Amino acid sequence: MKIGNSKFDLENRTAVIGIVNLTDDSFSGDGIGPDINKALNLIKSFTDSGVDIIDIGAESTRPKSLYKNVVEISEDQEINRVVSVIEKLRKISDVPISIDTRKSRVALEAVKAGGSIINDISMLEYDPKMIEVVRSADIPYILTHNKPLKNNDSVAGQVKKDLVEKIDFLNSNGINNNKIIIDPGFGFNKNINQNIELHQDLEQISSIGLPVLVGTSRKSFLGKIADDASVSDREEVSIASVIVAKEKGAKLFRVHDAVVVKNLLNFIEKLS
Repeated sequence: MKIGNSKFDLENRTAVIGIVNLTDDSFSGDGIGPDINKALNLIKSFTDSGVDIIDIGAESTRPKSLYKNVVEISEDQEINRVVSVIEKLRKISDVPISIDTRKSRVALEAVKAGGSIINDISMLEYDPKMIEVVRSADIPYILTHNKPLKNNDSVAGQVKKDLVEKIDFLNSNGINNNKIIIDPGFGFNKNINQNIELHQDLEQISSIGLPVLVGTSRKSFLGKIADDASVSDREEVSIASVIVAKEKGAKLFRVHDAVVVKNLLNFIEKLS
């Protein structure tokens, strides 16, 4: 898969996506806000260690049902924060940039500034104009599962069915499979037990045949597994999640501790 100026052989290797939250209230406690220099310093620490892709987002996607005082920013604020960082970064690096947004105008402006991937956690349901941006941009799109589930059915089975239906929709709108990455959507419209079951049965999502991205880093269900560990104490369990997901076929990992995960996966792949 071509992402930006880089070619990724996702059949034979993995890719690490380093998270850069340009938010004031990230659930993970690493929100940078509008501080461009701080963002660029974090990105440099990632790229110096070989992190493959940088994921930039300026809107908090933490669920209001789980977190209090979620701060909303305007579309113009989101564009300003994201584009400012991308423009500065593009002057010093050609590292592929994933833009984390549900909004078509934000995605469009980010792509114009040099964005390489559109990462839309709404499953194309938030903004009806997003499909047009995805098609015209002709860059990879991350399709994230984000739909309510039935309690009495297989979680992975439902997620797979929903993803396949949306993949068909993308195909019918001119987006080929070589431009689609699928994300099972850990933490989105799923309770703790559903997240755990999905993780256990992740092979079903890999069987779709498209590159699978896993974004479990520091999420609350991992905290529950680790004896109610706080966000700051979830590094080890997040890394364990990456290792298990890799064994079950995942190829891309969106993580906060990107340097640690990149070094770990390099070590595993050298031993394989």
